Amino acid sequence: MRLIGYMFSQAFRSIWRNKLSSFLSALTTGFALFLLGTSFLVSINLGFMYQMAETQMEIQAYMNKEATYSELASAATQIREMPGVSEVKFVSKEDALEELREMFKDKASVLDSLEEDNPLPPSVRIKTVGAEEIPGVVEALKSIDVVDDVMYQEEVSKRLVQVGKAVQYLSLGGMLVVGLVSVMVIANSIRLAIDARRQEIGIMKLVGATDGFVLMPFLFEGIFLGFLGSALGTGFALGAYNWVAGKIAEFIPFMPIVGLDSRSIWDMFGIMALTGVMVGLTGSAFSVRRHLRV
Repeated sequence: MRLIGYMFSQAFRSIWRNKLSSFLSALTTGFALFLLGTSFLVSINLGFMYQMAETQMEIQAYMNKEATYSELASAATQIREMPGVSEVKFVSKEDALEELREMFKDKASVLDSLEEDNPLPPSVRIKTVGAEEIPGVVEALKSIDVVDDVMYQEEVSKRLVQVGKAVQYLSLGGMLVVGLVSVMVIANSIRLAIDARRQEIGIMKLVGATDGFVLMPFLFEGIFLGFLGSALGTGFALGAYNWVAGKIAEFIPFMPIVGLDSRSIWDMFGIMALTGVMVGLTGSAFSVRRHLRV
């Protein structure tokens, strides 16, 4: 326990003695992790926009106008039990006429003559769990006897599935690329900071210090600088995100933007802190070991 305390004190003394290089190292780490955090936030918003578009996709099944109430109820039950269906809404002939009145508004009086002989068919509006479920649900709807026609935005649903896959690949690829760049920047920053202190390492070795004794304070230092950089990077990313989100809400109010809750913030900080600590640890170990053989 005393040894660990000594290692920590040596690490903090080293940081204090080399304030400028330590600050620059943490700042560089923070900037690299700011890019990672930005990529994380962009991926969250891309996924949110895709989900918003997906929830607006709807299938409309028009039923036979001569179908009885029991036949319509049975069809609605069949539809609710279909795999991939998340929501079913039955629209009667009367409901369809009322919706048509709402669409025409001021000219709704022209529809008065349709009340006695309503030509509008009853229908069922269906939402699916995901856009990829739509083709299967449409095929199943066509097999129901009382369903006369099925309407849906076929091309849009196909494009939406493609967009969903593209969003996943782009988000994963973007975070991977930015993460690798962050690792390289952080490791190089720490390596430069430790290279400047190779004489200190050499003196410790000459007076009989073991490799582990020399290495540990630098490892603690790398961990601390990596953690500090992750905190800075998280702060930068959240500050920039809130500013951009505010400007978007001001000038493009209809554009959907994810509001970050405490869980999202902690998830983001956890990813960035783990990245910063692991890279700081790895960069310190790699850089110090280069100078252990003196």
